Amino acid sequence: MRLRELLAEDIGPPENLGGWIYDLLNKPKQGDTPQPKPTTIPRPAPIPAVTPVGQSGTPAQKITPNLNAKAEPAPFNPASAKPTLQSVAQRLGLTAKNDLANLLGQATVETQQWSSAVEQMAYKTADRVHRVFTTNFPTVQLAQQYLDLNSPVALANRAYANVNGNGDEASGDGWRYRGRGFLMISGRGNYSAVGKQAHPENPDIYVKNPELISSNPIESAKASVAWFHIKNLKGKSSKAVTMGVNGSAGLKAGEREKAAKIAQRELQVKKHKSK
Repeated sequence: MRLRELLAEDIGPPENLGGWIYDLLNKPKQGDTPQPKPTTIPRPAPIPAVTPVGQSGTPAQKITPNLNAKAEPAPFNPASAKPTLQSVAQRLGLTAKNDLANLLGQATVETQQWSSAVEQMAYKTADRVHRVFTTNFPTVQLAQQYLDLNSPVALANRAYANVNGNGDEASGDGWRYRGRGFLMISGRGNYSAVGKQAHPENPDIYVKNPELISSNPIESAKASVAWFHIKNLKGKSSKAVTMGVNGSAGLKAGEREKAAKIAQRELQVKKHKSK
């Protein structure tokens, strides 16, 4: 044990050291009049340390992640369900080659080349999360806190909180109504809209059962065509359809237009073969 620790046991904090030494040197003898102790001046309280949070200089926000999510049925395989999308679309009024090509072109990009029917929320960098979901992740530091949780559920609940009809982060709507299906429809409000269009007899079908859009290719196709009708995309250019599907005409617009042209050629070949 160090000397300082030994002293501390008897005299307490360091600021008491002067008084203790004074007592030792001026210990009154028997019969002496006690002398007053010198006044002890307390040390000022230490200034609390501030942890740097990055260039923004703003304190890190407190995170309250919602990690709750019920088990869902496995998503369907978009590649094998591509003919389903086309047949359902034709049955529901998208018969023009241009419209079918635009629908298939958008689905090509949204499903990542027909590989995924549900949004995975698998982001690798905080900067990317910040740029994609700037409203709910205003700083890279906050985005990093969520990536550190290693929870797609928590990330989605924060990213999609209070947008497109969703509730707050604690509601769990972000994960529940994340992107699903051929067009990656997202948001409680949009699930409600396509449900009313596709199933007027059961308008809340997708709100109550959102996994239908990612696990049932027929329902996913119905929801996708419903979105086309809601946004009035029939007869529109590829750029206009991109705007209607994503709300941004520039979001991978070139890739979508290229995919639509490829789909149009494929449709033309199928038409000739069927004759």
